[in-house]
Amino acid sequence: MPADSSEDISADTAPAVGSIQGSVKPEDIIFISKPSQGTNKSDTLDILSLTEETGEQGPAFKLSRTPVTNVPQLQPLLDEFLIEDLPQYLKSGPSRHIHVVVSTGSGTGLSLKFYNSILQPLLESWDIRPLGPTADLAERSKPNTYNLVITQDADSVRNFARNLGQATQNTVQHTVVLLSGDGGVIEMLNGKAPVEKSDAEAHLPLVAVLPLGTGNALFYSLHKTAKTAAGYPEPSGLVQSLRTLFKGRAASLPSFKAEFSPGSRIISYTSPDEGDSSSTAEAESHADAVSHLYGAIVASYGFHSQLVWESDTPEYRKHGAKRFGMVAQELLKESHAYNAIVELARKDGSHRQKLDRDRHAYILTTMVSNLEKTFTISPSSKPLDGKLRLVHFGAVSGEKTMEIMMQAYGGGKHVDMKWTTEDGAVEKVGYDEAEVVRITTLEEDARWRKVCIDGTIVELPQGGSMSVKTEDKHYLQVLVDKSVVG
Repeated sequence: MPADSSEDISADTAPAVGSIQGSVKPEDIIFISKPSQGTNKSDTLDILSLTEETGEQGPAFKLSRTPVTNVPQLQPLLDEFLIEDLPQYLKSGPSRHIHVVVSTGSGTGLSLKFYNSILQPLLESWDIRPLGPTADLAERSKPNTYNLVITQDADSVRNFARNLGQATQNTVQHTVVLLSGDGGVIEMLNGKAPVEKSDAEAHLPLVAVLPLGTGNALFYSLHKTAKTAAGYPEPSGLVQSLRTLFKGRAASLPSFKAEFSPGSRIISYTSPDEGDSSSTAEAESHADAVSHLYGAIVASYGFHSQLVWESDTPEYRKHGAKRFGMVAQELLKESHAYNAIVELARKDGSHRQKLDRDRHAYILTTMVSNLEKTFTISPSSKPLDGKLRLVHFGAVSGEKTMEIMMQAYGGGKHVDMKWTTEDGAVEKVGYDEAEVVRITTLEEDARWRKVCIDGTIVELPQGGSMSVKTEDKHYLQVLVDKSVVG
């Protein structure tokens, strides 16, 4: 397959030269397009590709443009990756505004680096330019522009979502390219909900997720069934997300609503004041009371919620996904048995069922299949199916909890697990579908009264409850691979 040269167009690396066979792997290709400038040759195309490396300074991203001649041998790649024009959802104008939101606090803080070295030059290859933070409505309506939002604090994404569309009063559609983890999507969801007008779904914001968080559960679950052409290796999550950005399909995002007893409050960690030498420990911050939250991934109580809460300190977050393993080891040593009543029901209240135990190790409701790329918590869940499933098991040893979790890394085999206790009783991992799940905590110690809704931690009062139910309305659209929605 012939090639002329390979040009690195990232912000801080030198150009490279090589053949297409040696410098571009199919799994690294984002798309193939006609050059926007610099050549009049009708048979010349550009291959845009992304490579990721891990060095002493952390992950590094490289975006390359490789010119190639349009010859018959290139046809299989063209069938899979050629883009003749931008999709309508990336074309700004009076009827659609494009936004790029860079969540600087997501994961290990790679979003801004990825934007500067990959996304910005990739958009510039289509002559799409960012607007300043003070751009008015008229400027945002101009072709080939996007509104750039770089988050400043934990409330930035939710405030952006809350303000989205207020000035346009449902006359403009919005595409939001979100460089974030799951938390950014959930902030968008809670900032945008509720939808009041019956025709509002046609104007729901369309979110394109570039997975730069820790687990990226929503992205990997939505793309679990994404297909590439036969014989091509699977791309990385970031390459897949960029392919979806330029060749995806819009779909309504299913969600649930979690309602809490009076007295419930959101709990979050903040770093100590800079320069304060009186303490090196993290400061715990208590937000205002909360009555409900919307979610699209999980609502949990027990080991999962405890793990998320106790690993979400500034010190632990520096370790990225490794922080979960560090905290898990300590929690497994304690193997706390959570005292709670768990009930399942339909929305109309029928078929109400109470689990036949009041001591639990793990209670997790989910609308997705995966919590991480390789951690399949709900193997029956399909992308966009909108079904709420409950995964649960009773009080067991730390070793048994770890054994169950490891089976989840084996494609979700944990849901088939059964075992016999010392007294001869047969126990198993419960796996049920429900429209409503209600969890009432009977714990006295506030440490064991934390529930998790898509990464947000809520502390329930003693005897308080969380009720999780599927939502009939949609509040966001999400961009998925075209193979996911047919």
